[in-house]
Amino acid sequence: MIYSPINGLRGEIRLLRVKEALFRADIVECELITTTLDQCEDFKALSYCWGSDKLNEVMLCNGTRHYISASLNAALKASRESAQTRGCLLWSDAVSIDQSNESEKSEQIPLMRRIYTEASACFVYLGEGERLVTQGLDLMLRLGTLQDYLETPEKHGLISTDEVLSLLPPREHTSWTEYLRILASPWFCRTWTLQEIALSKEALLGVGRYVFDWECFEKSFEFLVKHDLIFRVGPRPECALGNALNFMKIQQIRKISQSPDPSYALISVLRATRHFKVTDPRDKIFGVLGVIGDLPDELKYMVDYKLSTGEVYHRAALYMLKNPSPPHVLAHAGLQRQSGLSDMPSWVPDWYSDDRDRNELPLLLFRPEIFVAGGRQYASWTEAGTTLPPRELFTLGFCHHRVTKASNPYGNLKSTSDSTYSSSGACYAWLDSARACLKGRGSLVYDDMEEAVARTLLVDDLYSGGNATRSTTAIRNPKKTFRAAITRMVDARRSEDPEGAFDRLLTTGKNDPVQTFIMQMTAAMRGRRFAITDTGYTCLVPAYTEIGDAVAIFFGHPTPFTIRLEPGSEISDVGQERVRAKLVGDTYMHGVMEAESFPEAVETGRKPCEIVLI
Repeated sequence: MIYSPINGLRGEIRLLRVKEALFRADIVECELITTTLDQCEDFKALSYCWGSDKLNEVMLCNGTRHYISASLNAALKASRESAQTRGCLLWSDAVSIDQSNESEKSEQIPLMRRIYTEASACFVYLGEGERLVTQGLDLMLRLGTLQDYLETPEKHGLISTDEVLSLLPPREHTSWTEYLRILASPWFCRTWTLQEIALSKEALLGVGRYVFDWECFEKSFEFLVKHDLIFRVGPRPECALGNALNFMKIQQIRKISQSPDPSYALISVLRATRHFKVTDPRDKIFGVLGVIGDLPDELKYMVDYKLSTGEVYHRAALYMLKNPSPPHVLAHAGLQRQSGLSDMPSWVPDWYSDDRDRNELPLLLFRPEIFVAGGRQYASWTEAGTTLPPRELFTLGFCHHRVTKASNPYGNLKSTSDSTYSSSGACYAWLDSARACLKGRGSLVYDDMEEAVARTLLVDDLYSGGNATRSTTAIRNPKKTFRAAITRMVDARRSEDPEGAFDRLLTTGKNDPVQTFIMQMTAAMRGRRFAITDTGYTCLVPAYTEIGDAVAIFFGHPTPFTIRLEPGSEISDVGQERVRAKLVGDTYMHGVMEAESFPEAVETGRKPCEIVLI
């Protein structure tokens, strides 16, 4: 046993000093030192991807055999070889914290913000690297230098974009693949690595025996994004594109870490990290707490590995909902997004569920200009119940719409990892089902049904004004563009290679209006059904919606929600005093997203009701 008790409440931590070795294959030997954050010497933090849980490598710690993972063993060997870290004191979570002691882990996690901010640098080890990794590193240095030239013309002189691009290897050259292979490291998709890089004063990246500055890698990536090269070079290693998006999120989180509002920072980081991986589901919360500033006591006491995953998520939701302007926590919640944590109420977000078929992206994030279906006042929530923490959530709203017709879910909820899965086939089947849903419908509230359907499929994002992006073209005429999109999709469907033709509709540089329509529509349909309500509205509802579910508008919330009424709860056109229901998920209902329900309620005499979410 290498550990003696430490008191995290007093700021005590453990540091290790790795001894030098003659050969890389030599066993790792280190000295483990107990100190405090107030008194410790200069040290560096070690960051790496934990990888497998198997502890099948041996190190000597204070002369005692200690088993560690292969990835940590490789990172420690790299640290003793690098001139920047050789002989330094290191903090490494897997060794500095007794991972078998739940109480110690609960005490040490709240210290991580101080640990990473007070470390002189963070050494990030990305792995051994492939045989041709030097080509990727050489390209990275070249891209970083070119980005620096573009950013500082007063220092280097003016240089045109064409001149810059002419200095790069052809897009099919192996150096691009090797560069992207660095980005494909699993380190870029792990939750715990976020605070390690977001809080560090200086970061060093290690690949095999090579070490370089984080800033150089960051500049090279900025160059790729600025010139849209990330999507046009290749072949791309698996995970490279997803990790490129994660890299952008890491940059975003570094800015969020400066927010003075812990509840805002927490929801923002959780949103950004839904696809980042953890071994323990509770670490989706615990692993990001260091990023959000000095923790209030309520969050410090939440770090307790004796709590179940559901209890941790439940307490986190209540904390965020207590903010004077609740940060739309419910947009991430509902039966639609739960992964089987049966001890959670339906209104508590399940941050471990990242299945893309459940469409983890809330509708309120589909466009920069936010919806105001529930009016422009702040949302107000009151928790209640006989248990602690409370399991019921009260709010006010309108609840008089019922789903009467609904299409099949996108892909019938089949996982996109299924070898038989076809994204084009799932899209065509969804549209065919939506078309069937429109047949035999009752009367709708719209003057132009085709226009309403087109805007529903777009979540009313026309990519114009404040919703415009650099890679898209504004959709000026939704109905006309919808027809053109269907024509192109039918042509692709009839081609010899339907899947390839469908993919090419979405990946040809800057999208024209039709491509923009198809891109937005296919994103919106994932995890959703097209539906019609008994009140004559077209909707995009969660895939888990059932016929007879209600669509409610919560006061102060940007989007409506589909809810499943508890037996005995009834709704009527004029309103009722109270309903009890489970939250299914957020919903787009065309014609109510800009607070139209409020003047309508005045005209009809409809009264708001109390909605109790369970």
